[in-house]
Amino acid sequence: MTNSEILDHLRTSGYRLTGPRRALVEALLTATAPLTAEDLHRKVKHAGMNLSTVYRNLSTFVEMGWLDAVPGMNGEKHYQVHSVDDGAMSILCLDCGKLNQVAGASTPGLSATVRDLGFKADTLRVTLAAHCEHVCERKPST
Repeated sequence: MTNSEILDHLRTSGYRLTGPRRALVEALLTATAPLTAEDLHRKVKHAGMNLSTVYRNLSTFVEMGWLDAVPGMNGEKHYQVHSVDDGAMSILCLDCGKLNQVAGASTPGLSATVRDLGFKADTLRVTLAAHCEHVCERKPST
């Protein structure tokens, strides 16, 4: 979705297009990776949006269907604009908690299995939880 499509959707759903809300939409659209609510708050606090308002807006956006909440470490959610790409894939580092997008990942086999089981997936997303070897600084074991 584009910025104007999202703003139109908000407007027709009865939401005011405040400066802070516009800043949050822009931050989500320009993100190159899924972001936590805290990450987004850092990006939009200059616009006068507090953290609780960020959470409320994110919840609304997810309910509207144009934003996805991807589960992360310890229940933390990462947010990204919904994509119709078949087979979005990410890897969650169990050491540092970073969510890494896998560019060009394709899951046609999984898509076929879902269809064979009689389901029509709205979103197909795979999140692999793993320990990284070189991507982040691992915490020393005690």
